Amino acid sequence: MAVEAVKAEPQPVRLAQLSTFLKALCEENRMRILCFLMQGERSVCDLAACLRLPQNLVSHHLSVLRELGLVAARRDVHDARWVYYSVDRVALAQLNALYLSFFAAERAEPWRPCCDPESGCCPECLITGAYLRRVFDGACPEAPW
Repeated sequence: MAVEAVKAEPQPVRLAQLSTFLKALCEENRMRILCFLMQGERSVCDLAACLRLPQNLVSHHLSVLRELGLVAARRDVHDARWVYYSVDRVALAQLNALYLSFFAAERAEPWRPCCDPESGCCPECLITGAYLRRVFDGACPEAPW
């Protein structure tokens, strides 16, 4: 049996970046904030009223989204106490590209065991599932990670 070449894994730095985004976005209130900001620029007061959340909690979530670069802030030119938030379209497009580069359907391939009768595993290994332990423990040199 010929061994197929394993496709290269995406750059680890990119996976770390995607993981950071996904961890931040898995918080429901942050997703709700983004939904409102997708409709246009808003102040913390507007968002707090729409979301029925305290202003300090909305500010905290906006801070996390700003650190990621997904949300931009703009101070009112007439009253600097007022800050308006909006989605950074460039950052959103970059996040979409990063997300799709990892979760693209064409990347998903059928599973093929690294350890099977043709590659020298004994039948007991195949029956007990020991080959899976070899794959997930990193003992299998053909594991894709």
